[in-house]
Amino acid sequence: MRTVHVELRPGLVFRLLEAVAQPRPNHWARVWPTSLAMSRWLLDQPPASLPREAFELGCGMGLVSMTAAHLGLVTHGTDREPLAIALALENAERNGVVGLSTSLLEWSDPITTSTPLLLASDVVYEASSPDVLYALAHGAGLLAPGGVLVMAGPTARAELANTLVDRFRTAGYAHGGSTLQVEWEGHHDEVELHTLRRPEA
Repeated sequence: MRTVHVELRPGLVFRLLEAVAQPRPNHWARVWPTSLAMSRWLLDQPPASLPREAFELGCGMGLVSMTAAHLGLVTHGTDREPLAIALALENAERNGVVGLSTSLLEWSDPITTSTPLLLASDVVYEASSPDVLYALAHGAGLLAPGGVLVMAGPTARAELANTLVDRFRTAGYAHGGSTLQVEWEGHHDEVELHTLRRPEA
């Protein structure tokens, strides 16, 4: 384990534990530039534009979910790695963040809930990801009618994410996009962030 200090904006710094010695796959075990970009995007939104609750896919060590909870959203973070969700809760407790719960979730699991705000940071990498995520958010109804999916990933690996965006747009979702610059641990990265609003009906 190591502790990293993540400054999201002046006066807001999270002290996060990273599980750096985990065997592969270990994508969940460290801070990635995309999670910083999405967290800062959340902080930049007018408070009145955010719903009262949020649901994150692939929460990893919890940065994005912690940011949503910090903003007052009742937030549920999910991951398929038990150690990831345990670490997310520990990081929230270490930083005094309340309103965050977690659970294990495979994208193929049955879904009995829906959310007005679905967060997905660094999750579209496998060839099957566009189909599975579309089925989960749209087909299974995880994203509520009128709800917004916020999805982000590095521009260097954007092909699968763009395929998924096109699929949502074909289904009538309103799309917005932006490119964010992130500096983390001496490196500059470019992140693509997409917002996709589900039709009301």
